Amino acid sequence: MKYSNHGRRTENFNRNWKFIREDISGAEQSCFSDAGWEMVCLPHTPRIESLHVDMHFQGICWYRKHFALDEADKGKKIFVEFEAAMQEADVWINGKVKLNHKGGYLPFTIDISNDVDFDGANVIAVRLDNRNNGSIPPGKPLESLDFSYFGGLYRNIHLHVTEKLHITDAVYARKPAGGGIFVNYTDVSQASATLEVQTHVRNEHETAKKAKIVTTLLDNQGRQVGSAESLIETIMAGGAHTFVETMTIRKPQLWHPDTPYLYTLQTKILEDDHTADEIHTRIGIRTISFSKEGGFVINGVKLVIRGTNRHQQFPYIGNAASNNAHYRDAKKLKEAGFNFVRLGHYPQATAFLNACDELGLMVVEPVPGWQYCEEGEFQDIVKQNIRDMIRRDRNHPCVIMWEVSLNETYIGRIGATDEFFHECHLIAHEEYPGEQMFTSGDTMGRNNPAYVGYDVPYTLWNDETLSRPLEEVLSDKGGFDREYGDYEFGGHESTSRVPRDAGEQKLLLQAWNYQWSLNRNRGNRWSLGDASWVGIDHNRGCFPRLSECGALDTFRLPKFVYYFYQSQRRQDIVHEHAESGPMVYIANYWSERTSPKWVVVFSNCDEVELFVNGKSVGVRKPDQGPDTEYGERVTGYEVDYWLRDEEQHKGKDACLQGKTDAGDMKVFAYDGGNCRNLAQAPFTFTGLAYVPGELMAIGRIGGKEAAKHVVRTPLEPETLSLRIDMSGKELSADGADFVFVYAEIKDANGTVVPSACNEVLFEIDGPAVIVGENPVRAEAGIATVLLQAPETPGEIIVIALAKGVKPASIKLASV
Repeated sequence: MKYSNHGRRTENFNRNWKFIREDISGAEQSCFSDAGWEMVCLPHTPRIESLHVDMHFQGICWYRKHFALDEADKGKKIFVEFEAAMQEADVWINGKVKLNHKGGYLPFTIDISNDVDFDGANVIAVRLDNRNNGSIPPGKPLESLDFSYFGGLYRNIHLHVTEKLHITDAVYARKPAGGGIFVNYTDVSQASATLEVQTHVRNEHETAKKAKIVTTLLDNQGRQVGSAESLIETIMAGGAHTFVETMTIRKPQLWHPDTPYLYTLQTKILEDDHTADEIHTRIGIRTISFSKEGGFVINGVKLVIRGTNRHQQFPYIGNAASNNAHYRDAKKLKEAGFNFVRLGHYPQATAFLNACDELGLMVVEPVPGWQYCEEGEFQDIVKQNIRDMIRRDRNHPCVIMWEVSLNETYIGRIGATDEFFHECHLIAHEEYPGEQMFTSGDTMGRNNPAYVGYDVPYTLWNDETLSRPLEEVLSDKGGFDREYGDYEFGGHESTSRVPRDAGEQKLLLQAWNYQWSLNRNRGNRWSLGDASWVGIDHNRGCFPRLSECGALDTFRLPKFVYYFYQSQRRQDIVHEHAESGPMVYIANYWSERTSPKWVVVFSNCDEVELFVNGKSVGVRKPDQGPDTEYGERVTGYEVDYWLRDEEQHKGKDACLQGKTDAGDMKVFAYDGGNCRNLAQAPFTFTGLAYVPGELMAIGRIGGKEAAKHVVRTPLEPETLSLRIDMSGKELSADGADFVFVYAEIKDANGTVVPSACNEVLFEIDGPAVIVGENPVRAEAGIATVLLQAPETPGEIIVIALAKGVKPASIKLASV
């Protein structure tokens, strides 16, 4: 695919790469024969992994691509931009070494203008090494790392062809607070906003050139709403110049998570009225601030940050996700009710940030790191990573904080000094001057957090008083909870880590953990907001099992806690591209039970009426009970940050019980309390005798029905039913895009049978392949495969078969 502006052409460089998973001598040479190598399309992972992989592939692999250039490109600048490569990359063009790049999460570019042949074939060769390397962030060996980084050319590659007089790439230019396009905003209000636009232009002609910049602001309908024109400047041969323009926009549409309005900034270089280069930059106009007294403020209005964390990985293919897949993740997190995502613990794909811009998800972007801070080359790369991530992403309106502290890297780790992290803070402010740069990071473990200087310090709540530590040292700053809801409930055996087939009680306990924690957070007057750990289940290098504390499982299927968060979204906000508005959900399978005789309903409506087999069993307002202790220790329970006064609730009947390797504990869940600080409390119906049949919840707003949810007692499995997760993006026939196909095992009434664990076989007819396991055993009544489309579009038929139930089929098209 090619797309071009005047004077510039960009090509998708993802197709027709040769690949081999071993180290090969001489593979950098253009005359080397790669005839026996596998042909692949990017993004690509070096090895398809098992679902529960911990130690993914680590080693050497090679990629090679043969390509030709147009004769018309002679005399122009030709760049190859890698969005990322994991994790040490050596790159050659036609046998000439071009680059050694260390780091797996940020882009790098090579200039091949003088290395290519316009009369024949060219070869670009890439050697990747993703073995443990203490010099490359995150630095920690995979076997002790709490996430997986996989490998390969796992993001997009682009070929850019420009004139010799061109707008630079911000990362490639390596210019503090410069390079490329950099947009800042001042005097932002509903009435007007002033844009300051920096444009960095390089002249690689052999003579000086006179040029000017014309900048035009287009609304989301493509209409001009503002413009600016610079003076003509003379740029010397081999030199560069930064043009600075300002424009004032009347009655701007401001970017906000509830109204994520985007403009397009059109930037042109004019040389003697000829367009030498043109770039389009998508921007959002907004202003933000953080303070202890005012909280987080966007566009002059306080907003509580309600977020989660996300790892960038997917089952089987690791991090090698398409742009569409990143969008689908963002859409699901937005629909869950979150307005914020922490990119734990590294910069993620530009496509994900683009989706956050579009959908209205605010972001904190962390520099790569995790419990490690060796002096020397590692710290040098960290500091360059901070510069590169800001240069890459500074124009995204979704990014509101820059995390520069290396996750959980406290005093005691070699090199983790206050001086180093203070320098990281200063580097961020050098790269992004002005009042709209906010660094964030861990205050825990810093000797002098005031000296380190994070604008938004991360916090840990004191066990005994739930008061904020460092109150005297950081008395003027609000705090942010970067992770909550998982580790405090049992460490590596946390009761928040629940697979989707764990059963109703454990799913409810998981939801209760997050409710209890969120209510605690919201009750603290220093809190600017928080991010749950974690939005989506993920693999872990240090543990042979998925981290299952997600609101969504690894196949992006929701657990009960997903709907708890959904109930926290505002009923009156309707988003154009995401499910929103009123909702109601019964967190119950309504099957034969010995569990407590209550039913929990999550809803953002004013009231909920519950019906059993058509008969009303009551109307309830949201729960309003008091805050209580979390529970009671039964035996030694070591990791219990929040458990105190064990005797307070002894003898209570309404409790759930969670078991860990440290013992048992009683949890007093869904007692009608621990909800007063929430945006919306659950609706807990008590005293319900189980009668097989149907539960129906009707949510009302102002006395009128606004949402409805029905669950039915599951019967015996009878049939399969197929559905496909598009989440706002059709399956793209680009060789990399994929969708999840869900085979639901249903009874005669169309109810998914949560106890069903049949093995399901999928068959495909048409241009698509299944990546990973097939057949697949159903989990909680649903079997899932990852369906990937090659580069040929067309109709695809998916058939699902399982013993003892009727088969199913479904059609879709890749486009």
